[in-house]
Amino acid sequence: MKLRQSMAGLHTWGGLLPSWLLFVIIFAGTIACFDKELSRWMRPALHDGVASSLGADDVRGWLQQNVSDELHAFWMHGPTEREPYWRLGWEVDGTETIHNVAIDPRSRLATPMAETVGGEFFFKLHYNLHAGDVGMYIVGLAGMFMLVALVSGVIIHRRIFKDFFTRRPRANGQRAWLDAHNLFGVVGFPFHLVLAYTGVAIFVASYMPAAAQVSYAGNVMQYFGEVMGSYHRDELHQPAGKPVSLDALIAESQRQWGGGEVGWVSVHHPDDASAVVDIRRRDRSRIASPQDTLTYDATSGELLNRQDASTGYRAYLWLAGLHMAQFGGTLVRLLYLLMGLAGCAMLIGGLQVWLAKREQRGDRSLPWVRALNGAVFGGLPLASLALLWGNRLIPTGFAERAVAEGWVFAGAWLLVALWSVLRRQQGRRLLRGQLLLGALLALGLPLVNGLTTGGHLLASLGRGDWALASVDLFLIAAGLVCAACAWRLDGAGTPAVIRRRSPRVQEA
Repeated sequence: MKLRQSMAGLHTWGGLLPSWLLFVIIFAGTIACFDKELSRWMRPALHDGVASSLGADDVRGWLQQNVSDELHAFWMHGPTEREPYWRLGWEVDGTETIHNVAIDPRSRLATPMAETVGGEFFFKLHYNLHAGDVGMYIVGLAGMFMLVALVSGVIIHRRIFKDFFTRRPRANGQRAWLDAHNLFGVVGFPFHLVLAYTGVAIFVASYMPAAAQVSYAGNVMQYFGEVMGSYHRDELHQPAGKPVSLDALIAESQRQWGGGEVGWVSVHHPDDASAVVDIRRRDRSRIASPQDTLTYDATSGELLNRQDASTGYRAYLWLAGLHMAQFGGTLVRLLYLLMGLAGCAMLIGGLQVWLAKREQRGDRSLPWVRALNGAVFGGLPLASLALLWGNRLIPTGFAERAVAEGWVFAGAWLLVALWSVLRRQQGRRLLRGQLLLGALLALGLPLVNGLTTGGHLLASLGRGDWALASVDLFLIAAGLVCAACAWRLDGAGTPAVIRRRSPRVQEA
């Protein structure tokens, strides 16, 4: 009994304080499950479903013609079923700045597509809040809080399975929200526990770097090289010879792997005689991304090394693969999407329980908490929809187009936050207004997509392109849900849990 009582405060405050931050992390991670499909939707050049016919040598040729600076490294990834185009990235020596482009699959020549933040925007928001290492540490701390809230929640709910089957939608607000909190918490408990743990574990080397820094005298790259089994060759500071064909090395790697798929291809110090080419194997059947890598001399094509990762590193990769859901195809990603949405609902339900308890005490801080709820729970989804609108309405040739999309997201979120603060005393009207705006934005996006591109919903469905059509279908479903909820909050549609709050209110 005393254990449950001591855990109650830990669960309440350990879950409440980071709840808004956790909502951002979980919501962004949920969308990131389909980041590649979203990236394709945000690039109209990919809407016709044409796969790229270019080779690795064509992509390298574009880089040589358009980037004259001395390169530290460049890397590329060929077309896949989810991304039917070449991706190219590079780093210029001494800058530590990463450049990335996507190559238009419709062109016979390597031509970058219009710039966009793509679905990767939500992936970065999920793991570092677009704040670099500081954001990564904040997310890690929030993940630890989530682990504490999950474990303490199980301890204090001694009738957790009975409560799971208890539904009281017509009860007072606190009980109804508590039932919803219990339902979504129990349904997704194993998922949330595993994802919270793996989310913290995969960055453990960054959170606790002391051991590696002491053992390797501050040379962390040597530590990672030994753990991964990767190959490194020091620069010779001599001009590089004529490079070997990357397409030929890819074909040789496939032969070495018995027909296995090729993933990332990277070239290190391409302008130096020490240049090497790393070709990594791609295997969609595994939870863990395989680290099978062949390293070749970039000039002679001689095989220099076969990467053999340590057992511990393979276990780490398994945890990372389990967290990132890059296995099992669409069904697994859909399951992660549903469980992620359940996690968001769990957080909202738990915070509403806290509000209902304080409302009975007349707490003066409640309007500000409701304002924060509107700014985060309503602001983030609305800003995400505004980002997609910006992607469609910002001209293709606009300079720094991806940066402009990011500012649309930030500006929209700031406006919703301001709206929530100004209307903090009118919680129900604020919520209804946000739902109506969400319905308008979500339902309007498929229409705008059809008017501005050739990849409208009917065309995608007509050729069986469900990957592209799924984005429009999800937006339509989200818009209809928002509209239905707004209708229920208005007049005759007000839920019974609101209308029948107490006998005294009924008599009045």
